[in-house]
Amino acid sequence: MQLFVLGPAFGVPSIDAGCNAAIALLQLRRSGEDWQLTPTADDQLQLPLLVDGDARFAGIANICRHLDDGSKALDAKQRADLTAISSFLESNAQTLLDISLYVSYENYSATRSAFTKFLPWYANYMLPPKRRAAARARTEHLGISSIDVDNVHEDMSNRPAGYEGMGKEQQGFEVEAQKRASLLLPRKDTLRSLLQRPERVATFRLHALAENFFAPLQDMLGAKKYLVGSEMTNVDCLAYGYLSLMLYPEVPQDWLASTMRRKYKKLVAYTERIRTELRLQTRVDDVLSFSSCETEADIIGRRKAFDMVLPWSPPAASTLLDVARTITWELMSHVPMLRTSAIIVTLKSSEPTFWQRYLPTLLGVTATSVGVSLYYAFRSGTLIWPHGEAVHIFGRKRFSDYGHLGAALAGISMLSQQATGDSAYHEEVSATLLNVDVTVEGDTAP
Repeated sequence: MQLFVLGPAFGVPSIDAGCNAAIALLQLRRSGEDWQLTPTADDQLQLPLLVDGDARFAGIANICRHLDDGSKALDAKQRADLTAISSFLESNAQTLLDISLYVSYENYSATRSAFTKFLPWYANYMLPPKRRAAARARTEHLGISSIDVDNVHEDMSNRPAGYEGMGKEQQGFEVEAQKRASLLLPRKDTLRSLLQRPERVATFRLHALAENFFAPLQDMLGAKKYLVGSEMTNVDCLAYGYLSLMLYPEVPQDWLASTMRRKYKKLVAYTERIRTELRLQTRVDDVLSFSSCETEADIIGRRKAFDMVLPWSPPAASTLLDVARTITWELMSHVPMLRTSAIIVTLKSSEPTFWQRYLPTLLGVTATSVGVSLYYAFRSGTLIWPHGEAVHIFGRKRFSDYGHLGAALAGISMLSQQATGDSAYHEEVSATLLNVDVTVEGDTAP
């Protein structure tokens, strides 16, 4: 059994919430068994991806169904609660992570730096921007784009009441006074100016979103140790996947973690308890060092040296063909006519054949190579395209080679060409004629 996930970051096993949940679930259900945890940068695999023999399960929902042997001990009400809490987490938690890690420009800088540590060079230019674009699209309806420094601008929507009614003279006087005062005194922010900033207004909305997520979740937890039942279940692993990326990342704008630590201490203790029980603490540099392991003995020795419980293995190797396939698919995704539809759910499928996996890449690489070769041939002069010269078609006969009828047609063609040339000549001569009026001295005008 092998689990493919995005690489570790911020002290957690993966930078993706679904991958974190899948790691916690396998650690809960398959602890002590022979399974491998492999970081990968191939986002086309619909991560997290669990390979169990010949079966492949993509996505945390499919992995939960495959490994769901803990809910059998629950009654009907507890199963209903498990389904309801899972839906609540999936519909609300991802929005907060999108805003915290991707939408905010300052936080996205830290997120991209975390990606850079485990991504290969080519994926670093594609995967983080792609994830950020998807996060911004998912949160566009919330109207919080002003927290992104790319779009921060002063507008009239956040001005206090009555500001638009001020006269132009008064506004001009304030602007002039501010300019003169800025030359003499250092600028100080007042409470009014701070509240008028668009990013501050967006922050109020963010705290409201956080309240709407943390408060119901803490009420569901109550005084219990786990969300459903007396033992840890799949929904606890799913909750840890989201809460860990809200609590542990060190980002410049840590409004999400600070809200959680200040007002929802039960959730903080709950997250740290799951992390300790499943031993999910991760040192990123230790995991990345597995890339130098060549044998199974090296991998086992490094796990013991770093006191690792998670069965980390070397990152999935990327061949030259895999790199070309990734780049080709990324380029095709930006072409409207060639854009491919994503596979949302993959329940169970066999290993794809060589042609099913690499035929589109081979066709794309071949077409690109032919185009580049032709361009280089014309630029270097190996192939010369006729610019205005007569194109000679070898083997074509003249009219006179077809006997008397051909000679007659040749004469008619010659006469038509001569007539066309004479008419053009007369038009040119007539165009050069000028009317000149001459006035002779002594003559009187009528």
